[in-house]
Amino acid sequence: MADQYDPDPASRTGPDEHEYLLKRAQDHERLAGQTQDADARAIHLRLRKLYLTQADRIDVVHQD
Repeated sequence: MADQYDPDPASRTGPDEHEYLLKRAQDHERLAGQTQDADARAIHLRLRKLYLTQADRIDVVHQD
């Protein structure tokens, strides 16, 4: 799977990082649903949870 996101986290702003983390969580949810291997599914679901947790910790500030 080719990485479609900017690999440099320093180049992403708060909202961009938040979106990036949510997309990665969706990727792992999709991958978990595609695998038949229980261990691989558990890993993908754990990574999904970690990405969602990190996304929740980002303060997204919107400009007025």
